[in-house]
This record gives sequence, structure tokens and C-alpha cells, in this order.
Amino acid sequence: MRTLPTNDLTPEDRVRAAASRYDDGQGGLAASALVALARRQATAGKVCARCGERLPFSAFGQDADKDDGLRAQCRRCRARSN
Repeated sequence: MRTLPTNDLTPEDRVRAAASRYDDGQGGLAASALVALARRQATAGKVCARCGERLPFSAFGQDADKDDGLRAQCRRCRARSN
């Protein structure tokens, strides 16, 4: 696999590159790492309490009183309610 600057890689290529670091030479370990990374990427983010959409963490404002440090509603929903 040729080396590209990180900015030029697609998300799938970044996952493959990370998984290849754990390759056992036969592709077995890399395949299981690839599955785990893909699952983590698919579930990354938070569900907005108002609209119910799964959004990236960056779509939520900060709230130090919450366990995860983020507001329950996304910025878009908070803007609509104001």
C-alpha cells in the first residue's frame, strides 16, 4: 500500500491503514481490526434528544454538568427553539 498524506485518504483508507498495523501477515488480525474500527466509526456520535438524529459530537455544545460533557440537544435544534 502506498503512503499518502492523511488529508488525501478516505475514511475507509484510514481504517485500512490503521488495521494494517495489526496485520498477522495473513490478513486475519487486520480483518478483525477493520471490522472493529468500522463498527466504532458507525456508532460514533450522539443522538439528539429532540430530533433523534445521530450526529457527530461536534454538533453538540458543551455542558459541564452532563456526564459526557455535551448538551442533550444538537446546536440546530437549540437554534430552532430560540
